[in-house]
Amino acid sequence: MERVNASNLNGRARPTERVIQFGEGNFLRAFIDWKIDRMNEEVGTDFGVVVVRPIDGGIPISLNDSDGVYTVLSRGVGEDGNAFSDARPISAIRREISAVHDWEETLSLARNTDFVAVVSNTTEAGITYVADCKKDDAPPASFPAKVTRMLMERFEACGQSEAPGFHFLPCELIDKNGDTLEKVVLKHAADWALSEEFVAWVKEKNAFYNTLVDRIVPGYPRDEADAIEAELGYKDPLMVAAELFHFLVIEKRDDQPELVMPLAEKDSGTIVVANADGYKERKVAILNGSHTALCPLALVAGIDSVKEAMDNGPANAFLKGMLETEIMPYLSLPQDELKVFAEEVLRRFANPFIAHRWYDISLNGIAKFHTRNLPRFEKHKEVSGHAPRYMGLSLAAWLAFYTGNFAKAADLPARDADDVKAKFAEIAALKDSDGVEAMVRAFLREESFWGKSLECCSLVKTVVEGFDFLTEQPFDLDRLAFWDVGGKNCQCCG
Repeated sequence: MERVNASNLNGRARPTERVIQFGEGNFLRAFIDWKIDRMNEEVGTDFGVVVVRPIDGGIPISLNDSDGVYTVLSRGVGEDGNAFSDARPISAIRREISAVHDWEETLSLARNTDFVAVVSNTTEAGITYVADCKKDDAPPASFPAKVTRMLMERFEACGQSEAPGFHFLPCELIDKNGDTLEKVVLKHAADWALSEEFVAWVKEKNAFYNTLVDRIVPGYPRDEADAIEAELGYKDPLMVAAELFHFLVIEKRDDQPELVMPLAEKDSGTIVVANADGYKERKVAILNGSHTALCPLALVAGIDSVKEAMDNGPANAFLKGMLETEIMPYLSLPQDELKVFAEEVLRRFANPFIAHRWYDISLNGIAKFHTRNLPRFEKHKEVSGHAPRYMGLSLAAWLAFYTGNFAKAADLPARDADDVKAKFAEIAALKDSDGVEAMVRAFLREESFWGKSLECCSLVKTVVEGFDFLTEQPFDLDRLAFWDVGGKNCQCCG
């Protein structure tokens, strides 16, 4: 079979290049690119995407080898209870380039006023301020610095204060992602002593929209690829599987222009609202927080997929208990609405068509726990007076995973930044020299993980007990039924 290419689009038009996309990963291709592609067909718009790989590495296969075409496989159980599957070849992506190796070509996109929007997903650590970035770097290391440099190019080449700006739709899972990106861009502008006119143009002619994104995207369905490709009639190494559910919230405040891409016009899975806080809190806490909490427990137990874990009764009960006692009580939306959403999330996790692997989910796990779980973790502790026992066991499991204290550690090394792994190596060494409690205390007071020290008597006790529970004998998910969820009040911090 030949590799998928433009001939597999069955005559569908290829759109004009109008969108710059930072990131080539599975999520963007199965979510925002899929939505743009459907919008083009159903609304009659003309938005083609140029993918910019922001860093070296990533997926080792180029979209250019298939004319930018790949397949999104959406599968799940429909509202009628029957299985449903849709394989859609995507026509919206026109080509890809590398910011590292094609920086001048990347800047040329900014000079082309056909481009009106920028979308991105550079991971939760992507929209960060890196002081070392300079405007003459080719390219600057961080994503916001690259954006700042591209905005400089647009401003200078296209009429300065009269230059058309961009609409930014960042898909990174951080709070106020659009506002944060704008703030870091303006910080670089100040660092680089850029003109007041440029700063005014960034603020007035460009729009940074906060977004919330929600779709489970396991990625390439490698266990089924041969059978799927035989049915499709072509090879597709960039095929990406996703659940049926998809939800995009775009926050458009009154002082922001109407969106240049009408993504919500004929898509019930996209909404535009004045304030997305309630939707964001619900999604991050319940969906992402559940993933992040169960992930290290599944890995320590040797469980490969989310579906496999959800088929385990004690694991299912663990998640439900955590949601009901440690997460939902501390969210702002009505509890009845949260309960419906939580039930839907658990059904989505059990989707029989989705082979979502825990090891993929483990990427940058500590940063994810900090973002997704720690706010409810601390709120529970504040209200109840003791450490949360469900999330406390999860924290112990992350410690076991990062320090390699589980059966499959040699095959499943932690996936994180080098400095994070180096810090865990120091923490792990304390177990042999000073014991488990010393290791746990160092883990909890590591401010580079948590932004502050979490060390207190209740949490130290919970994590030590959890670590022993996970490591004193071979751990499987059935043992979750024996984890004591009762907590004692913290004596050292009130």
